[in-house]
Amino acid sequence: MDYLLFIFTFASVSLLPGLCMNLAFSLSLSLGYKNVLWMMFGELFGLAIIVICCAFGSNFIFQHPNLFKIFKIFGALYLFWIAFNLIKSHAKIYEIKITKKAKISLVFQGFITSITNPKTWIFILSILPSFLRFHTSVLFLTSMILLIEFCSLNLYALGGSFFKIFMNKHLSKLNKISALCIIILAIGIMLD
Repeated sequence: MDYLLFIFTFASVSLLPGLCMNLAFSLSLSLGYKNVLWMMFGELFGLAIIVICCAFGSNFIFQHPNLFKIFKIFGALYLFWIAFNLIKSHAKIYEIKITKKAKISLVFQGFITSITNPKTWIFILSILPSFLRFHTSVLFLTSMILLIEFCSLNLYALGGSFFKIFMNKHLSKLNKISALCIIILAIGIMLD
């Protein structure tokens, strides 16, 4: 697989309003951008742990080809399910008021939100093995993922109310584009 496909797919999924993005968005509306940076630190630390665990877990899967084939099929089916839900969704972003929080509380909240999100685990496990088979450095892929996620978190945190208006107008288009990318990736995984 090509790195551009990896970057485009991960970026389009990362930009979707999920747990961490909605948390960054709502905290930026309530607490301001500087406080959201603490939440981002915790979220990115949790994501790094997920990527590293998935990378080492995928090495085990590579040693058992039949298990890898089963995992690929389930991963591709999950990606089709995500794409289907994106196509049929009519999502909106809502503003939530949150009171002032301590920095360590924000770090912990970001970490827990990231590490307990099953969609993150499944998505990383679905994508990462295809790139690790080409002897790509885990550190390089982790760095790319964290950079993309940091940029996405910043877009949500800095966007505030302007981004809320924009996303409410264009979310269905972004969902359809992301769904198309995920379908292409799932087909590539099935055919690989």
